[in-house]
Formats: sequence, structure tokens, C-alpha cells
Amino acid sequence: MKELSREGASTATGLPRICCLCGEAPAPVRLPFAVGRQETPPRARQYRILGIGPRRKRFVQRHRWVWYVLWLCRECGGGPLKDRLWSVIQSHPGTQRLVEEGYTETRLGPEFNGQEGDVTFTEERV
Repeated sequence: MKELSREGASTATGLPRICCLCGEAPAPVRLPFAVGRQETPPRARQYRILGIGPRRKRFVQRHRWVWYVLWLCRECGGGPLKDRLWSVIQSHPGTQRLVEEGYTETRLGPEFNGQEGDVTFTEERV
């Protein structure tokens, strides 16, 4: 999880970050995760390879993702992801609220650089 580390990550509120697993401060490892749901049913998209030839169909589905951030200390963030981390994600207040609204998918997104509560959309092949 070294790619998740951010040295000198700024805090907007000035409060120290606390590890979500062991409670140690400071917690410099940022672990974004998203809770999502399907926005549209699978739909066919027609395309051509290099703009020539017969049209082919590809089925894609749009997903909505709401992002949250967990903070980990170096010790907890340095090892492989454990079941305990997934239980923390499932018990997160944002996850519980969205599950009540019908969100059914969860994923980790180390490449996400936005703020907590941001909403993104993806189109994924089915």
C-alpha cells in the first residue's frame, strides 16, 4: 500500500488524522474507498474498429460512486488488506447510509485524489 501514502498530506481542519484500525495518531496513509450502485441497465453501444468495417455492439453500464477516505498509520497501512479493514469500511457511517438507499457495491480507489463525499460516474463493460 505504499502507493497510497502521502507525505505531508494537508488537513483542511487542522486536526490530526487518527488510524481507523488501531487509533494511533498521526495516520499518514490515505485509503479512499467508494460505495456505488448501477445507474442504468446494460445498454448496447455500437462502434467500429478504426472507424471502418461492420459495426459491433458493446454493452456498458453506468455506475455512480460516492467516495470516502480512511486514514491508516504506517503499521496498519504497510501490510496486506485484512478482513478487519473491510469490516471498518462496512461499518463506516457513509457506507451504512448509502446501503439503506440501495447502494450495493464497494471498491478501493488508490488513484482517487478528490475530497470525501465526492460523486463520480464510470461506464463499465458488462
